[in-house]
Amino acid sequence: MDGQPRQRLDEHVQLDRDVRAAEPSRGGNALRLLLGLALCAASLAAPKVPLYRAGRTLDAITVDGKPDELTWAVRAGVGPFEDVRGSKTPSPTRSVVAWDDKNLYVLFAASDKDPWGTMKNRDDKIWSEEVVEVFLDPDGDGKNYAELEVSPHNTVVDLLIPAPHSISDEDRRGWNIEGLQTAVNLQPGEGWTVEIAIPWAALGRTGVTGPPKLGDRWRVGLYRIERPEGPKAPDTNHQYLAWSRTKQHFHEPERFGVIEFVNEP
Repeated sequence: MDGQPRQRLDEHVQLDRDVRAAEPSRGGNALRLLLGLALCAASLAAPKVPLYRAGRTLDAITVDGKPDELTWAVRAGVGPFEDVRGSKTPSPTRSVVAWDDKNLYVLFAASDKDPWGTMKNRDDKIWSEEVVEVFLDPDGDGKNYAELEVSPHNTVVDLLIPAPHSISDEDRRGWNIEGLQTAVNLQPGEGWTVEIAIPWAALGRTGVTGPPKLGDRWRVGLYRIERPEGPKAPDTNHQYLAWSRTKQHFHEPERFGVIEFVNEP
């Protein structure tokens, strides 16, 4: 833990001392102390998450799995992906987020000597194989957030989550992202890239009424599951990779990162 929470605690304690020296009212002092401690507790409890400024697209995005657009070349990636389970050498993963008036665009580029998957039907449980994932919680309340997964075979799972672990897998599969576009490009021996276009109009159940305004901030999770030993041993040396690191699993909306929508980052 860095020194920031300790510094905040010291500041609250000093504030209370100053107030007691200036005002004799014990009731007022007690109230101020309680408020100070509450603020301190809130700052200690809130996890530190990354902020990414997503710029508008610089050209038309053709969703074909090939990141040859100017947008993907110019816009910076969100930052390094870390293994939730503590691997010291997580598989290299790059992700970029951009937007226009119609869609949210996400690019993944995953280093992988042998991308694999066996499931071919929409909403199959592809999280038990290799996938990249996008979680969207526009209002940041941890409820009614969208989950999208794409496999190396371009098999898709799209789910609406009322709250983490609140309903069964079967019940949450009834929702689809209408107009969703995904495409995968496999590079044998090197890895795979994924392009995703999510229409704003399809996210009404998450509270979205249209494209974001400049400066709007969403809570977003970007993830990847890498299973290097293949289908015969999928749980051996597997990695749960996250841009905004979680503690145990990906369904921790309080640990989603923050994406701010801007013209130019």
